[in-house]
This record gives sequence, structure tokens and C-alpha cells, in this order.
Amino acid sequence: MAQAHFIRIVLIALLAIAAGCATPPPLEPTPLGQDELDNFLASGRDARTYGITIYRDPAGARFEFANRVHPHRGAQMDIVSPSPLTLPIIRARTGRFIDCQVLLDTSARHSWLLLPAAEAMDYRVFAPPIGEYPDHVLSDLPGYAGIANKLVFDTLHMESPIFYVLPARGGFGPLARHNEQPGHTPKTDKVREKLSRRTHVIFGAAPMQTFSFVRFDFPGRTVRFSTDATYRTEDAGTVLTRLPLKSWRGRPAVEGQLDDTPLLLLIDTAGEFDLSLPSTTPAGTTLALGDLVMDEFRPSFHEEHGLPAAFPARLGLGLLARHILVIDYKQRQVWFETPLRKTGVSAITTTDATTAPVHYRGITP
Repeated sequence: MAQAHFIRIVLIALLAIAAGCATPPPLEPTPLGQDELDNFLASGRDARTYGITIYRDPAGARFEFANRVHPHRGAQMDIVSPSPLTLPIIRARTGRFIDCQVLLDTSARHSWLLLPAAEAMDYRVFAPPIGEYPDHVLSDLPGYAGIANKLVFDTLHMESPIFYVLPARGGFGPLARHNEQPGHTPKTDKVREKLSRRTHVIFGAAPMQTFSFVRFDFPGRTVRFSTDATYRTEDAGTVLTRLPLKSWRGRPAVEGQLDDTPLLLLIDTAGEFDLSLPSTTPAGTTLALGDLVMDEFRPSFHEEHGLPAAFPARLGLGLLARHILVIDYKQRQVWFETPLRKTGVSAITTTDATTAPVHYRGITP
């Protein structure tokens, strides 16, 4: 009976999402009680049932044969976050043809999904449970890994995507990170909060690596994905710099210099700041990324944004959104470009609630 009651709750939430969220969910997550959490985990199946092999790396679980994309495909999606916000949120579809808003967050190691949207994604939790706390933000709630049917970007299908699901009702809370930037007007904060309530998926770095490249055209407000094409810019004069693609615990990063200090910079496409630094790194006034030099920005520190102290410097939207950013996984490069001088020509050649303590089982420290 308890499990049937839990399923009814999820279905009611799903209908609310499909209807456009007439009653918006609360912004902060409300943890499930112990019985509801146990029922949720009891529905799990071994990952091998779905053809997924799980390995344990120092950074956490790694899922082989998941996040599969079809060859020779590409998709270009509009950024739907309203101006003046620059968050790369796009509108994708589930395998059940239900629209969902997706935040593209390169600082998140894996993808995250709201519990009320799990049924729309045909999400199934793994057993035994694989749980961990998000490491790219500070959160009191863990998530549990599982598999969904598919995630569709226009005509580009990703099969067997892996999601971590918060065992909670409501929104993503600190995972969404839409309330960090100081100095915004009350109107902007209201727009950001409304956007956060309607965003059901956070798409992380692990599934992003399955593409040959992801092109964030922030000035043009589009994002383009390709599954196997080699990235080529149409106009070499638009390229500001091209840097080797580095990796930090599975996330894309580049090397730069802050004043005269060498610095590893994690690319954070969900960070609403210019440059966030560890407390041990002195703030500088000039940031050099290869041939691209920037001196008009506000350096800040991780603790100002509620971010983990162990992370390296994070390059946020305040600087990224000034350019076209291409994370080129195939050629292992990161491109920074200006908006195209030519019009009507693509820059890309493609082939394509209880207060009682809850015991979270299966959690990796």
C-alpha cells in the first residue's frame, strides 16, 4: 500500500509538469520520509539488467554503455532562459514526448533529475543503491543513480541516460544555483526563481563527453550538439583563442594565468559569476586564456557562492557569456570565438516531509 501511495504521488506530480506546472513546486527540496525513501529504493534493479556496467573510480561511480548517442546526428537548440539571464537552459523532450527544461552544467559530474519528473523519464533506480552527495555544490541531500529511457534534443536521441535523483519533492535547491549573483534587481531575481521552478533536469559533464563537440553561442542564444562531426569554424577571424582541453575529475577545464600566476580553470556553464577562486588563490586583475586577455571582471571566492572549497578556480557565465564557447571533445580543444561576422551561414560543418532523521543507504562519502 505504501508503495502504491508513493507511485500515486509521483504520477500526480507528473501530471502537474505535463500541464505546465499550474501549481509551481517549491524551490527548495523537501526530503522524503524514511518509509517513502525505502519504497523508492526497493523499486530498483541491477544495472546489468539494462546492459550498464558500473566501475568505481576515485572521483565516484562510472557508468559504461550508458548515455549513448546515435552516429551522424546534430541538433541546434535555443537558449530559453529570458534576458538578462545567460544560463544555458534548453527545452528537450523525454522518451514519452513530454517537454522538459534542461540546464547544461559542465561543473556537475553527472546529470540530475527531479523526483516528480522521474516517471516522465521512465527512470529506474539501481539496486543496490548507488548514492552520493553532489560535489560541485554544497548540499544536505544526496542523489541516487538510475537509468532513464532517453533524452531527446530535437532529432538527436540520447539512449539510456544516467541521472541522479534527489529523494525529495520540490526543486533542486542549491543544485540549481540560480540565486548566487549579488546585485541583481528584485525583478531579475523573480525571473530566475520562476525559471528554476520550471527546470527539471541538470545535464552534466559525463553525458556531454559523448558528443564530439558542444557549441554554446551565448550572444546568439543557441547551443549546438554533434555526435561525431569534427568542429570547423566558418570564419577563422572570429577565433579569439584555442586552448588544450584539460579535465578535472571529469569536468572540462583550461589553463590560464591570473596576473602572472598559472591557474587551472574549470569551465562552469551554470556559474552566475565572473571568476570564482579558492580562498588560497590571490585575486588578480588580468586573466589570460592563451591569446584572449580579459581585465574587466569581478573576481570572487567559492564561499561567496556556496561552492565547495576543494574545487579549482571556476570560469563562470560573467566571462563565458561574452563569447561563443566550443568544448571540442573530439579534438580535445576549447575554442573562444566572437559572434560571426557573416550572417545566414552556419559556423559548423556537421555530419549530422518529515522532521525525523533519514538514513540514506548506499551513499559514497
